[in-house]
Amino acid sequence: MKPDQALFDFEKMVIHSLDIIGSIDLNGYIRYVSDISEDILGYQSSEMIDHHYSDFLHPDDLLDTEQTVRTFYDTPEKTSFENRYIHKEGHIVPIRWYGVWSEDNTLYCVGRDMTKQRKSQSRLEESEQRYRVLFDNNPDVVFIENKEGLVTEANQQLVKSLRVSEAQLINCPASSFLPPDMAAVNERYLQQALMGNSLRFEFEFEINGETRIYDTIKYPVIVKDEVVCVQTIAKEITSLVHSYNTIKRQAKRLSNIFESITNAFFTLDKEWKFSYINCEAERLLAIERAFYIGENAWQKFPIEENGVFYRHYHHAVATGKAVQFEAYYSGTDVWLDVRAFPSEEGISVYFDDITEKVKARQELEKLSLVASKTTNGVIITNRARRIEWVNEGFTRLTGYRLEEVRGQIPSDFLHGQKTDKKAFEVVKDKMEGGEPVSFEILNYRKNGEELWLSVQVNPTYDGNGGILGFVTVQTDITDRVNSQQELEKLSLVASSTDNGVIITDACGLTEWVNEGFTKTTGYTLSEIAGRKPGELLQGEETEEATVSMMREKLKLGVHFNAMLINYKKSGEKFWVSMDITPVYDTVGTVRQFIAILKDITFRKEAETSLLKMTQDLYAKNSDQQQFTYLVSHNLRAPVANAMGLANLLTKLDKNSELYDKSLSVLNQSILQLDTVLKDINTILTIRDSNGNMDQEQVSINAVLEQVLSSLQEPFQKCGGEFVNRLEEGISVKANKAYVYSIFYNFLSNAIKYRSEERALVVRVKSFGNTSKGTLISFSDNGSGFDMKKANNNIFKLYKRFHVDKKGRGIGLYLVKSHLEAMGGHVEVTSKIGFGTRFLIYLPKI
Repeated sequence: MKPDQALFDFEKMVIHSLDIIGSIDLNGYIRYVSDISEDILGYQSSEMIDHHYSDFLHPDDLLDTEQTVRTFYDTPEKTSFENRYIHKEGHIVPIRWYGVWSEDNTLYCVGRDMTKQRKSQSRLEESEQRYRVLFDNNPDVVFIENKEGLVTEANQQLVKSLRVSEAQLINCPASSFLPPDMAAVNERYLQQALMGNSLRFEFEFEINGETRIYDTIKYPVIVKDEVVCVQTIAKEITSLVHSYNTIKRQAKRLSNIFESITNAFFTLDKEWKFSYINCEAERLLAIERAFYIGENAWQKFPIEENGVFYRHYHHAVATGKAVQFEAYYSGTDVWLDVRAFPSEEGISVYFDDITEKVKARQELEKLSLVASKTTNGVIITNRARRIEWVNEGFTRLTGYRLEEVRGQIPSDFLHGQKTDKKAFEVVKDKMEGGEPVSFEILNYRKNGEELWLSVQVNPTYDGNGGILGFVTVQTDITDRVNSQQELEKLSLVASSTDNGVIITDACGLTEWVNEGFTKTTGYTLSEIAGRKPGELLQGEETEEATVSMMREKLKLGVHFNAMLINYKKSGEKFWVSMDITPVYDTVGTVRQFIAILKDITFRKEAETSLLKMTQDLYAKNSDQQQFTYLVSHNLRAPVANAMGLANLLTKLDKNSELYDKSLSVLNQSILQLDTVLKDINTILTIRDSNGNMDQEQVSINAVLEQVLSSLQEPFQKCGGEFVNRLEEGISVKANKAYVYSIFYNFLSNAIKYRSEERALVVRVKSFGNTSKGTLISFSDNGSGFDMKKANNNIFKLYKRFHVDKKGRGIGLYLVKSHLEAMGGHVEVTSKIGFGTRFLIYLPKI
């Protein structure tokens, strides 16, 4: 080949090579690099030529690379080594170099990108770790023998079964722990396995005086078409074999034993006919066994012919070996764990319902698929805590993408000014010591926002128990921590006030109360926590209207004040003023309510006392006015008449007609004076009895009967009708004489002021005994009177509205006075030509 052609071919090889080809001078400066550098490192060759190779090298590899370059210089032979470079985009690229120094003091080298190989190596190590976990924790006995017949590995089940240490097994032949006859069997099968055959056989030997039987399989481990070792897996089947032998010997006589077996069980004879089915099998298969005994299994279950069960059972019978498998039975929608044992009589089948186990396994597979999509942040780091992988949840939480944080330590970019770094160092020491740790910490998002996280860190281990790395799961608890901090501040303020403070959730359930609340009500936090305050505080006299208003305001989520009667733990009643304020979250939803309670009992009692004083003063002023009126008008007139007549009589002849007439008029004036004095006495008696009168339970119906009896003659004479619609047994706590006087005045007025156009009808009706008192209506169809003309004079003393009828105008005054003395009141409506109705109210005492 011509030199020019060779050079041309070499240039083509350099241009199209997937490896980096370049040269470095004695001082480490790059003299040439192929264009593939842009694909591998992100730099064009022009960006690298005349730069020192250390400008692109990972800082941690600088010292080793310098020593290796010197080795190249000292050794004329080709040398290879590996180091790491920083890609133009920032990630690490491992490269394996092959180089040689030339006579012109130039290092010519070829570099290959090892990224894919390293990832493959990592996956291989992970697979190795998974294998190791499966090997060590396998419930069956597992050990590996090399070509020389020495045990190179043994799992924990073998160590546990033989009750020896692992050191007593490694590099020793199986004959060191097997009895001679079994050691010979093992050696025979080992040699066949080394020839590439997989073999299955049973081991039976004594361990500490106990005979154990193992179903054993030897597998050749083949690497590059060569058997390098043999793996043995031995499953203890002692109990199964014993059960099988027992069943085989006593099958016809021990059906009761079969029925007591917790597994489902049936037997098939040589013609595949059912010879026995126990009750558990009957239940799982949803059949009636009486119709199946003696019948061919595949005719009764045609859908299963040539299916999974069919193939395994036929295989067991054909080979004479027991089989175990899992299969789905569509007849009852269950997964079954099946063990079938062939015998001379046919086949015995045990099976269990493992549906839940299979579903759990399937669910676990789904969860592993979903893990990468979880809303929590997940970080996988190496032993140095440098990030290898993060999920999308981590990116959503922190704002950092995998490309930005790969190779970094999470705390380097997540911690900030307010992060408790001392506390983190304590946790970090435990974590690096191999302890799983959980903690809460303040971190920062990429945009600088504070982020509270609940963090769980679990180590992963290699085959020797060394730490491979860490899996970290982060949960955002920012809202909870902020709420907790706000509650702590509020608790600090609330604890120092004498007023009661209640904090509830959005549903009104109590979360916290202060000491002021406990002092006021007697209830502690433990007694009211998780309950609505009203359940404990409200009682008989709590106004339902106020409670309804509070419920409406709470639904609206607005601030409000309410005053109502509450009850202490002791049962004592007290007045409380409540200021209730909602607390909102960041999206405007009510998260909590804060209620401040102030005991206003003293104020309410003062208001009640002041109101009573005002009412008493008003009553006394009214009495004073009435009394003044009485003295100045009704009393003064007869006295003046009497005095004038007395002076006149002294001047008249006693035998004259004028004298007798004047004496008669004087007698009338004195009688009128006596009547006024009696009225004054009645008024004063009522006033002085206020608050001191005797009260008893008075039957309204009984009083009405007495009134009707007293007025029976005039009532019957006018043809009156009395309609009683009082509730049966209605009674009030009152002064009986006053109640009699009230109804006597009503009925006598009804008779006196009846209409001439129609017969008198009097109606009495009650509206029940309410929780606050009793309301009674007394109405007639009499002549009525003009309400507008009467105005405010209806219940005043000596006020009359029917000039054509005799009367003094004291009856209604007495009605009003009697009722007010008993704490009640009266209202009246009347219309000329229609009649009059009185409503009287007596309070519950």
